[in-house]
Amino acid sequence: MKKISIVLLVLAFAFSFCSGKKKQESDLQQKPLRVKVQSPQKGTLTKYFNYKGTVSAWKTANIIPDTSGRIGRILKKQGDKAAQGDLLATLDMTSLELQQKQARAAVAVAETAFQNARLNAERMKKMLEKKAISQQQFENTQLALDAADTQLKSAMANLDLVDHTVKNSYMRAPFAGIIAAKNMEEGDMINPMMGMGQSILTLMDLSKAKVAVDAPAEEIERIRIGQKCLVRISSRPGETFHGEVYSKNLAADPLSKTFKVEVKIDNPEMKIKAGVYADIAIEYIRKENVLLLPVSALLAGDREVMVNDAGIARKRAVTVGERNGTRFELLSGVQPGEQVIVEGSYDLKEGTAVVLAGEKK
Repeated sequence: MKKISIVLLVLAFAFSFCSGKKKQESDLQQKPLRVKVQSPQKGTLTKYFNYKGTVSAWKTANIIPDTSGRIGRILKKQGDKAAQGDLLATLDMTSLELQQKQARAAVAVAETAFQNARLNAERMKKMLEKKAISQQQFENTQLALDAADTQLKSAMANLDLVDHTVKNSYMRAPFAGIIAAKNMEEGDMINPMMGMGQSILTLMDLSKAKVAVDAPAEEIERIRIGQKCLVRISSRPGETFHGEVYSKNLAADPLSKTFKVEVKIDNPEMKIKAGVYADIAIEYIRKENVLLLPVSALLAGDREVMVNDAGIARKRAVTVGERNGTRFELLSGVQPGEQVIVEGSYDLKEGTAVVLAGEKK
């Protein structure tokens, strides 16, 4: 009898425990889950190719003379602006001006010799016609005239060369820009034959900037001249600049098998400096006036979403178009105005009661 009583007590306790558990589970199932919803909204969906590169000035010129010599004057310093044609620097002109005077004197002497030879040839021609001289004597005067003509042309060519050297010893800005670097001082010797590493000044046009990036073969066909870009510069955190593709190579680099693409960025305030790193996002898809939803609304498989149907979660099959990292294009399945669950749908089962975040239930 005692054993029977113990068994009955155990059965009663188990029944009570199970009943309580079922009631607790039932209460949990009936308690609405909080979710966030959003209706499909019309907007613009964009997709980008992302690259990294280094900013270059739109134009760069190393200011050097055509000939070697001593630097006479440097009229600009680093940071100065220069208009096209502005005088930037000159060589010491003392030696060149003496060479110019010497070359002009040589031309004057050669011109005099040529005129004398021409007059002599004209006289000898008249004497030949009167048979006062031989044919050989006449030909000798012609040879002398030819020699004088050659001498004059040589003297004039030498003067042109000296004049050219003098002209280019006054170094002017080939375009409007800013002096990015002053590399030498007045009195220094410069020899252009030593290579491009030697220059008096460096002039840059930073009214526009450019960035070269390497695009893989599978992306180059979707990049076109004129495509818009978003640009972020390492030296200007938090700012976004706008640019566009202005050139792309038609042949791949033989080693990397990538294609060079150049992006230009308007820089009227010169906020962007040369030599800094840049993140480039080239827009290759733009779809305007399409229905959009956050990608967080998509369930596993990307073919279904949950909608709030009068406080009950219901699955809905959808057709997805283009998508980027945050939003997708809704082609069909949900109508504008319907509430799509965008947060809280993880492990949410169809038929579950839901309440919108912020509402009391």
